[in-house]
Amino acid sequence: MLALSTGRPFAQVGVAAVRRPARIVGAMTTPTEPGHRIGRAQRPAPSSPPRPESGGPAPASAPATPPRAPAGSWQPPALCIDAPGEFIAAVPAVLGFMPRRSIVVCLLQPIADQPDSLMLGAVARHDLTMPDGSHRLRLATRLAAICVQERAVAVLILVVDDRLASRSPTRPVALRRRHRELLQVLRTELSAARVAVADAWAVREIAADAAWWGLAEPDRSGRQSDPSGSPIALATVLDGRPIHASRAELESSVRVDREFAAAVAELLPRAVRDRDQAFRRALRRRDVPGYRRELLARVLAQVDRFAATDRLDPAATAEIAVALRDPIVRDAMFGLAASPRARAAELLWARMSPGLSGPDRAEAAALFGYSAYARGDGPLAGVALTAALDADPRHAMAALLSEALQYGMRPETIGTLAESGRAKAAELGVDLAVDGGPR
Repeated sequence: MLALSTGRPFAQVGVAAVRRPARIVGAMTTPTEPGHRIGRAQRPAPSSPPRPESGGPAPASAPATPPRAPAGSWQPPALCIDAPGEFIAAVPAVLGFMPRRSIVVCLLQPIADQPDSLMLGAVARHDLTMPDGSHRLRLATRLAAICVQERAVAVLILVVDDRLASRSPTRPVALRRRHRELLQVLRTELSAARVAVADAWAVREIAADAAWWGLAEPDRSGRQSDPSGSPIALATVLDGRPIHASRAELESSVRVDREFAAAVAELLPRAVRDRDQAFRRALRRRDVPGYRRELLARVLAQVDRFAATDRLDPAATAEIAVALRDPIVRDAMFGLAASPRARAAELLWARMSPGLSGPDRAEAAALFGYSAYARGDGPLAGVALTAALDADPRHAMAALLSEALQYGMRPETIGTLAESGRAKAAELGVDLAVDGGPR
C-alpha cells in the first residue's frame, strides 16, 4: 500500500534547514507512508564545487544557514542532505517508525520567494515486496502523480532491505539488481513528469555507523550517523511524537484488546437501552435536538475526564460508542481535531479502538485516523484508517480519507471536515472551540 506522509508546515514543526550539494538538482521524492514536511534545502550557487560523497557529518563549513527565526522562537537545527549518512539517520523520525524492507521517497519542492532554496516536503514509504513489473510501474506512476500534485522538482530515494546482509553469494546480487530495476522504473516515470532523482541510496538497516551505498553506484559508500542523535529526531520528540521501533509497533496502537473488548461488549446492551429510553423521552417532548445536545455534552465530558485522568473504563467506552452511532453527534466529533480538545480526543479515540468491534470500532478508528491525518501524522493515520476499514469495509468516511492519504492530499485540504463538525455542534448550541473542562 502506498501511503503518503504529508506532515505539517515548516514553521510549525520547527525542523531542519537542509542543504544540498551542487550535484543534487531539485526536489524530494513522493510519499507512500505518511510522513512529515520537515524543512528546507539550500540550493548551492552554480559555482559551488561538488561535496565529497561520503557519510557522516559534513565539514564545519558545510552546514547551511537556517531561515532566520523570529525573536524568541526556537531556531531549527541544520540537516545536511549532502551528507547521506545524516539524512538517512533522520528517516525514522520523519516517518515516525523504523522502516524495514521498504522504499522511502522524499519530495523536494521549490520555495516561491527563495529561488536558491528547496523545501524538504512529503515523504512516502512502500513495502519492497512487489510481485511483478506491473506493480512497480503502478507504484512509479502513483509517485509521479503525487510529485506533480505537490509541485516537487526532485526526489531522494532510500531502499532499506536487511536481506542484503544475507550470506548467500547470489541472493544479495539478485536483490541489488532488483532494486536497481525498481530505481530505473522510478527514474523513467518521474522523468516523464519532469521530476529528477536527486540521489538514491541503499542500506541493510538504519543504525549508528551502519553502512550506506549508492543504489546505482555501489562503490560510493559511507557510514550513517546515529538516528537517536538526529536533529529531526530531537524535534520529533520535543513535538510529543514517539518514534516507533517498527511499523508493527505502530499498528499495535489499534490492535484489538480481547479482554477489554469483551468487557465493553458486555456493557453495550445497557448503554443502548439507556440511549433508546432517552430518545423516546425526547420524541415525547418533541426535542430531538435537545437529545443530541445531551449526547454530545456527555461525550465531551468523557473527553475532558480522560484528559484529566488518562483513564478510560469499559463503561465509558460503551457509552461513547453508542453516542457515536448517532450520525450528527459522530460528525460533530470531527470538529474536535481543530479544537482545544484535539490531543485529548485523538488519544481517546486511540484508546477506544482496541476495545470495540465492527462498526463501533470503525467509527472510533476513523476519528483517530482523521485526527492523526489533520495534524500531519500520515503513518499513524494510515494504520488507524486501515483498522477502520478492516472493522467495517463499508465505512465511507474511512475509505475517503484513506484514498486521500494515498493520493497525497495535504492535511489542510481535509480541514473542511473539522469545520463541518464544528458547524454541526454549533447547530446543537455547542461551541467546540470554547466549551469544556481540562484540555
